[in-house]
Amino acid sequence: MTDFRKHLILILLLLGCASGFNGAWAQDALRPEESAPPTDALSPNQPPAQRLSELASGSEAGQAASEDRTIDVIGTGIIYGDDVARARDEAIADALRGVVEEAVGLVISPASVVQNFQLLSERLYDQAEAFIHDYKVLTESKSGRHYRVVVRATIFMSTIRDKLQSIGILMIHKEMPTIMFFLSEQNIGEPSPQYWWGQGSPSAYRSVTENTLSEYMRNKDFIIVDRTVRGPDIEFGPEYMGPELSDDAAVMLGKAFGADVVIAGKALARYSGNVFRGDMQPIQATVSVRAIRTDSGMAIASSQETRATVHSDGRVGGTEALILSASRVAQDLTRQIVANWRKEARQPVVVELVVRGIKEYADFVRFRAHIRNEVQGVKNIYLRSIRAGEAKMDLEFMGNAGILADELMLQRFENLTVNILEVSEEAIKLELIPRDD
Repeated sequence: MTDFRKHLILILLLLGCASGFNGAWAQDALRPEESAPPTDALSPNQPPAQRLSELASGSEAGQAASEDRTIDVIGTGIIYGDDVARARDEAIADALRGVVEEAVGLVISPASVVQNFQLLSERLYDQAEAFIHDYKVLTESKSGRHYRVVVRATIFMSTIRDKLQSIGILMIHKEMPTIMFFLSEQNIGEPSPQYWWGQGSPSAYRSVTENTLSEYMRNKDFIIVDRTVRGPDIEFGPEYMGPELSDDAAVMLGKAFGADVVIAGKALARYSGNVFRGDMQPIQATVSVRAIRTDSGMAIASSQETRATVHSDGRVGGTEALILSASRVAQDLTRQIVANWRKEARQPVVVELVVRGIKEYADFVRFRAHIRNEVQGVKNIYLRSIRAGEAKMDLEFMGNAGILADELMLQRFENLTVNILEVSEEAIKLELIPRDD
């Protein structure tokens, strides 16, 4: 009886193995001929960029869940020759770029994406791995010369926001203005003040004072213009050749860089008395700055601070004194700018809208109603005049003329296409073109 039981158990085991084998074979037979099973991306054979992403995920594991977002995206790679592995890597890279593009779209408006597409491509989309916490390939397939993957990635939303702020794009969704610095600085041991402008092209030089101010203000949600990234082609005239700029010169240059507020001024560190306590020397630094709005040219804040220190090394002591003075100035200046900016931000601006090409009055009525009801930020519309196919209106808008123009270009009007003719600081001229569809 015992032998019979052993043989029965053995037969049942063999039958079970055969059944499992046949089931696995059947699943493979039903799988599309050129598809591959889902693969976890974090494998020993991952490409170098992917390994960097894995290391980043380990170092950032403590981030709050609210700062992360999981996104699924399809990526495609082209198969050249028989190099399927390379096409797969390209498909994954394409998917990661798509993840970053989708994340950016969650932070800024479509109009801002279109306006800044080149900059976004260079600074975010082409560096997708820097923003990815982790990812895995959910499924993949080969179809002709194309290799496609579906990637699920967790992305650092806080890093995306920080990057958009650092390159000066994240303005629409922030209360604080875009800031640009025009600060000259002379530390102990330097024969003359140092500054970044008036040297043929914007210099990457950043003084101790600028670093201190920008770090403090960035932490308070101000957006600091990176002049080395967004710098326009500028010919510096005689008004830019000295260490101290006039308000007009600073405003003009700030506008060219897209700044809302320019902070101009100077910083000086110097010996302040006799040597005492051996070779220790008293050193003091004075930082004096003013903040000017680029839209109006009005000064909205100013601050000056002098701080002292004692050090055996003049330059090191000067740096310490400059940091002390600049830190106090940063606090005072931020308080004043915030008070002014938030007061202004709560008030809509009036944008003059000149509409040309009106063929039928009914078309204009529908156009005006669409703006009132569909364009975000429009508070009121006041018709000033309409005659000979042209109308003039005043719009109360929470933003500026440039943002309004971008929003209008993204709208789809009934039977009409909008052609923007001219955009100034306070006015937009556009033409209505009948659509045949």
